Amino acid sequence: MHYCELIPNFAVMDKEELRKYKTQFLDLLRSTGIEDMDYFIPQLEKSGFFEAPASMKNHLCFEGGLMLHSLNVYEAAVALKKALAVDRPDIFEKISDDSIKVAALLHDVCKANLYFRKRGAQVDFGKAEYGTDYSGLPIGHGEKSVVMILQMGLGLEDAEVCAIRWHMGPWSIDRSNAEEVGNYRKAEEMYPLVTLLQLADTVAAKFTERKLG
Repeated sequence: MHYCELIPNFAVMDKEELRKYKTQFLDLLRSTGIEDMDYFIPQLEKSGFFEAPASMKNHLCFEGGLMLHSLNVYEAAVALKKALAVDRPDIFEKISDDSIKVAALLHDVCKANLYFRKRGAQVDFGKAEYGTDYSGLPIGHGEKSVVMILQMGLGLEDAEVCAIRWHMGPWSIDRSNAEEVGNYRKAEEMYPLVTLLQLADTVAAKFTERKLG
């Protein structure tokens, strides 16, 4: 099931739908059994994550869209693992189910305080109803999510740090910086979760959440 298919024409979610998806999201996080999770979840709620849009005017640009996008990325990652592990079980033995949950569900935490609703804004899908505010911890996209997660009290494994940091793939790299390029390539080499999260994020944003019509 693709979570966003339950929302006709990508319309704004009502409060009951929002609660339902939030319950699914939190159940997945808690199923990891991570000791710090009960402390982390209230911090995540305070950040505004569950009310934030996934983008300013593109995919899932409505209240709760960020949470829904994160669920879609998780689902895509699970589906990709199931399909690709048939040929390369050796690779996917290195990717734990819990790390997929953590990386997929939390990769865009940095967007929790990034967008604000414009006065008199349109609510139809694809219209720029949100503005952006980069004043809160103005650092890069992936690394900001890592820092925010750690600040909220959730420890991350090295594979999860690298996957979240580099989830934008080549678009997150300054190619003029040889050290950064080297770090990115080494992260992909050491941790297959990095590539899995990149692929899942693209599938969710460009296929699952693609505008209808």
